[in-house]
Amino acid sequence: MLQKWITSIGLDIGTSTTKLIVSKLLIANQQNQFTLPGCQIIDRRVTYASSIYTTPMLNDVEIDVQRLTVLLEQEYKNAGISLDQVEAGAVIITGETARKQNAESIVHYLAEHAGDFVVATAGADLEGILAAKGSGAIDRSAETNAVIANIDVGGGTANIALCQNGKVIETFTLHVGGRLIRLNSDGFVTYISSYLTEFLKNNSLILREGEKATFEKLSSICQLLAEETVNYVKALNQNSTLLVSPHTRSSIHPETIMVSGGVGAMMEKQKPKTVEEVAIHGDVGPLLAYHFQSIQVSQAAETTRATVIGAGMQNTEVSGSTVYIGSKRLPLKNIPIIEIPVQQEETWNQQLFQERARASCMQASTIFSAEDPPVAIALSHFPYCSYKMLQELAKIISAEFIACFKGAKCLVVLCEQDIAKALGQALAKQRKELEIICLDQIDFTHGDYIDLGLPVAGEAISVSVKTLAFSS
Repeated sequence: MLQKWITSIGLDIGTSTTKLIVSKLLIANQQNQFTLPGCQIIDRRVTYASSIYTTPMLNDVEIDVQRLTVLLEQEYKNAGISLDQVEAGAVIITGETARKQNAESIVHYLAEHAGDFVVATAGADLEGILAAKGSGAIDRSAETNAVIANIDVGGGTANIALCQNGKVIETFTLHVGGRLIRLNSDGFVTYISSYLTEFLKNNSLILREGEKATFEKLSSICQLLAEETVNYVKALNQNSTLLVSPHTRSSIHPETIMVSGGVGAMMEKQKPKTVEEVAIHGDVGPLLAYHFQSIQVSQAAETTRATVIGAGMQNTEVSGSTVYIGSKRLPLKNIPIIEIPVQQEETWNQQLFQERARASCMQASTIFSAEDPPVAIALSHFPYCSYKMLQELAKIISAEFIACFKGAKCLVVLCEQDIAKALGQALAKQRKELEIICLDQIDFTHGDYIDLGLPVAGEAISVSVKTLAFSS
């Protein structure tokens, strides 16, 4: 069995704090005479965890990229690693920080200076998924067969993921966090997030900047925020003015609710009794943590570092071993994913698939820039595939791709099933001028982009499916 350890990093730039971890991932190519070759990550170990830093800001709307870069360089030295040793991982910018003026440019800059194959990413849904991985919620759902909800509460947002059978089945985000209300040591309100205004008004609670807050008023606000969050998670409420983006809540009721994040970490502490004790960090985090605890949700096994552990240890996966790589372009970053269902009907219908492929490629050609490869075609709803159907698929995919992306020289195709080598060979025969990369065993359900790394064990390559959706 071929094995290889790779170094992965996770850097989480949050509303309140910034932290980094370094981990080792053990990749193994497992195969025997009875099964197809398979490649997977069989061990993940954290080898270094940084201190937790206050996120450096130039002002209320600008992140200090220079101080962040110095911080990262120093932490690499402390961890005893260099850029050329980093083969995987993620730089993720989260919560309110993702709305800051220069967030997008910063996260891309950091990704380019963090290692050869590190994901630059932001987006509430992905943050919720990574936190659920890092907190232990996904593993617990696999072990218990129960629906587990993880609420990752930081400074600016609460990212929620519902997990079942080891997978995330629903995500949503609320404007709930410790730093949405900020206080000085005397209890005067120095900041109130505009996202809370309507919510407070609807609940007959008025709090203004410059006002000296009473403990009773702050307690009432934090209690309402915690109850609003948990009631929405339990599907007792079907809507909330605190939702970050529109969401239709399913009727799924979680059996267990866990809380991670910075606020989750404070749940084990004693209830603050005065405004001064509430404002120890300059915000309402300690009081919000108490009110989550008081409504009997449980503290996650990993709290403050849940997202960064999810980013650094769980974000990287490995493709199947039966892949087709007819290109020397690897590694490739930030390839947009377009999903095309192979079969939505009871039987394979060549004409209907061609219509779907044409519509998807045409739409993508108007959205994405003329990079090469311009997109990765992800084939979903893939049934049993005969030789005849495989040839028809290859003919349609190559024809529609060439028609819509006339200058492209590289075609990337993603499959969930073990069919990539055969499909890749069929595609290569259709268009000899095209470089073909065809990968299988890729779960592209939660993500808009994919990064393709170098081979890590046999023919298998490291991959990261992600989102690059930044908040406005």
